[in-house]
Amino acid sequence: MYKPYKKAFTLIEVIMSVIIVGIVVMGAMQLQEQNSDMATYLLKRGNSELDNALFLTEKVQRYSKDKKNAYDMLVDEFNIKDFESRDILKKIEKNINITEAQPIPVGGTEDEAPVFVFYSNEILLNGNYPARYYTFK
Repeated sequence: MYKPYKKAFTLIEVIMSVIIVGIVVMGAMQLQEQNSDMATYLLKRGNSELDNALFLTEKVQRYSKDKKNAYDMLVDEFNIKDFESRDILKKIEKNINITEAQPIPVGGTEDEAPVFVFYSNEILLNGNYPARYYTFK
């Protein structure tokens, strides 16, 4: 009795499927690399924001156009006795720029006097990841 040949994939079909799987795997690897890069950026940016918080003391207003380290900013606020902590804080440096306070009138119309005026200025901390903060009085 005659047995017909079993159907099988041709060589071209196998090669095409390998190419398609290769393209999909390369795309997935590229997405993984981009996600890894973004996670690294977000981690560094988050750490920089924590570093910036060390500079947001009341005396930051005194140091416009100065380069200061975190230890100088915190030495009056905290009693830092540990030498290792001091060294770490001294390595965290930022250039501080503060704009002059600008009046912001609130309430009233153009012809009338404002109900009250508050003042705002900008604190710019320049380092690896610059940051901008505002104060209101």
